[in-house]
Amino acid sequence: MKFAVVSYVLPPASSGQAVLLYRLLHHLNPEDYCLISLERDRGEQHLQKLPANYYYLPAEFRLSRGYRFGLDKVRGYGNLLLSVTSSIHTRARRIAEIVRREKCEAVLGCAAGHDLIYFPAACLASQLAGVPFYVYFIDDYSNQWVSRLVRTFARRIEPWVMKRAAGVITINEFLRDTLRRRHGIEATVIHNPCDLSVYTSVSDGGLLPHRDEGEIVYTGAVSEGQYDAFMNLLAAMEIAASRKTKLHIYTAQPVDYWSEQGIRGPVVYHEHEDVSNIPRVQSAADFLFLPLGFATPYPDHIRTAVPSKTGEYLASGRPILVHAPADSFLVWYFRRYECGLIVDEPDPMRLAEAIASLLNDEELCRRLVANARERALKDFSIESAQVKFAQVLGLDVPVFKEKSERGQEESCVLADGVVC
Repeated sequence: MKFAVVSYVLPPASSGQAVLLYRLLHHLNPEDYCLISLERDRGEQHLQKLPANYYYLPAEFRLSRGYRFGLDKVRGYGNLLLSVTSSIHTRARRIAEIVRREKCEAVLGCAAGHDLIYFPAACLASQLAGVPFYVYFIDDYSNQWVSRLVRTFARRIEPWVMKRAAGVITINEFLRDTLRRRHGIEATVIHNPCDLSVYTSVSDGGLLPHRDEGEIVYTGAVSEGQYDAFMNLLAAMEIAASRKTKLHIYTAQPVDYWSEQGIRGPVVYHEHEDVSNIPRVQSAADFLFLPLGFATPYPDHIRTAVPSKTGEYLASGRPILVHAPADSFLVWYFRRYECGLIVDEPDPMRLAEAIASLLNDEELCRRLVANARERALKDFSIESAQVKFAQVLGLDVPVFKEKSERGQEESCVLADGVVC
């Protein structure tokens, strides 16, 4: 079955959503799918481009003036009205034309951040083209918006879309349960996949040899839903001064961006590393920092969110410090499987104690890392994700070769361990 993927961002961009799509699709025959987006990549070549056909839709008209004298709200209302009355239908017609031209038999729409109308436009396009519609909930579509007006629109249109979905995928158990309560549907959980093969030679999780500075590492982009968690960490580092530590941030975001958010102090900024270098960076850390914010305008979204780097952190062979609200999926998962040290309240003193534990308690670090590696294999392997993805869309289920210690293929197995 050939299908069209409709997404705000596509490989080779550096976002977690683009990485997820690349890992799910790169093994497929490029003639079996096509990719549809609004924006071309802006020179961010952190991944290879997928070999399938790419289609970029022209941007619809938006009101771009009206920032003074309180007119920004009027402009916001106007743009939302344009989206509802015109942009959704215009974009849906364009997507449907591509679906017909490519002879696709299904449409997969990604419900994720940054663009309000991709999700309903993809659904409407499937209706116009007369093919099934599948949903990939990478974010909680209804609750991720700061604007109350936009959230209201999203909450009204989401039920209309879900009634027309032939299958639903989501990224974690909390979001699956939320969708079940909200719409009475059963979604398939596919945790954000990670290429575990690149982490096969990482360290054993013990304390690193003594060095003058401890290294706390964070890799990837930072959203406004994480700012206060970083501020808490920096405050904790001031308290935990028994061993000098620095926060090393590897991101494509410019340094000026961080300064504007007040994230400064014992911080070392690094340019975004090539994807192939990230395992080396992560495995050289004393521990990795995995945050979600406490004081955000969208707490319901934070509750079901999971950073796309989670699988990488679990596979890295280094301890993980999780700093997120107590009712979040992230805290539930790491507490249930004891695969990271958790601080679930915005308390720099507790964070300082956690930092000291991760820098000094070798037995704790080894136990956390062993559990983390087990969860990475269980929940975040690319092979497992590809099998589940194929099953939801009704594609041919991929088969993977199992190798012996001598490197010879002994038997073929599905990613979930079922022997062919």
